Amino acid sequence: MARTHRLFLPDLDAQRDDLVVTGDEAEHARRVRRAAEGDRVILLNGAGLVAECVVASAKRELALRVVERRTIEPERPMVEVFAATPKGSRADEMIDALSQAGAHSWTPLETKLSVVEPRKNKMERMTRIAAESAKQSVRPWIMRIDEMVSFDDALASSGGARIVIADQSGEPYTPLPGGSERVRMFIGPEGGWTDGELARARDAGAMVASFGRHTMRIEVAAPVACAIVIDQERRAAPGV
Repeated sequence: MARTHRLFLPDLDAQRDDLVVTGDEAEHARRVRRAAEGDRVILLNGAGLVAECVVASAKRELALRVVERRTIEPERPMVEVFAATPKGSRADEMIDALSQAGAHSWTPLETKLSVVEPRKNKMERMTRIAAESAKQSVRPWIMRIDEMVSFDDALASSGGARIVIADQSGEPYTPLPGGSERVRMFIGPEGGWTDGELARARDAGAMVASFGRHTMRIEVAAPVACAIVIDQERRAAPGV
């Protein structure tokens, strides 16, 4: 029985009907995934292009024949997650979960009580994790990983997005009538928000929302909140 494999190729040629995959992706598909002639392959470029292919040969290189290709628009709503960075491998878990939940982007957030400032190598690893997660979940658009910003700058640069700050003092999340195209979600550090940060968020028009009865770690709170927002916003969208 033919199997299905998924490959991430950021330089995927949208025009060619015959493709040759080399390098790490080909090696992984051939040696680890045991790709064989006749197997189905889904190619993703991380920017909306999806190509469904059949393996023509699986030797040193992976030769593919394109059966169908399509370009998919970014999903709506776009949920931009601004979250404090968890310690150690918990940050990797958060990125993987946020990608699977459907977050548009993640930006490390500098707050009064933040304790982790991700360095260049950590940010690069998170970008790789986002790419791997997109491949695993057949996500056409890779979740964007942005540079760290301060809490106040993140509030000021929202550009018309609905601002939501997660805090147990708030009410359960409710969308605006008709839904929102973009939601900027703020997830605080383990020490929580200061009174001043919550006050400035409210002054900026933010909704203070609670996403559960229990206190969650950052790497749990971020994807849980993201999934709830996406679900509620889609239900509120016209025609749904």
